[in-house]
Amino acid sequence: MVDRRIVPNLRWIAQRFPIYVSDGYSGPLPNGEHAGCHGCHVRHSDHYNGLAVDISPLNWSDKCDANWRGITRLALWAEPQQNEPASPFRWVGYDGDAGHGCGHHLHLSWEHAATPQFEIAEWVEVFPVGAQTGRKPRSPRKDRPKTPPAPPPGPSGGISTVHSGGVSPRGD
Repeated sequence: MVDRRIVPNLRWIAQRFPIYVSDGYSGPLPNGEHAGCHGCHVRHSDHYNGLAVDISPLNWSDKCDANWRGITRLALWAEPQQNEPASPFRWVGYDGDAGHGCGHHLHLSWEHAATPQFEIAEWVEVFPVGAQTGRKPRSPRKDRPKTPPAPPPGPSGGISTVHSGGVSPRGD
């Protein structure tokens, strides 16, 4: 489960990289049940708003081997330089981030409005797909709207296109 506004981005990514999404939204459901992993993300993780995913290769391996090549390429595409994710990504957790990396998982989260956990963000920044599929996300912008602070790195760190201004929860 993820915020529906990032689904087209995930489909675009899946068409180009051999990914398996192991976690998206983590939190309570309206029926009282719980989705996602329980207690495995840091406080204020974007997983709690459905705006982060944990990704591993289709052919799982806990060793940094050939199965991870596509995931490593995806990580470098999303964050060409450590701690400077390309827009629309808010935080990318991979090699160099505790509890993430080749042989463990890639964490991607999308830029979004400041939102309490377990609530839908007013806007989410996504990259264009469809006719513009050749475009890559832009470099980080200096003029981004106010967003919540990135979650602190940790053993199970939380993570959080290029459509400036984002998309509302209603899709307009």
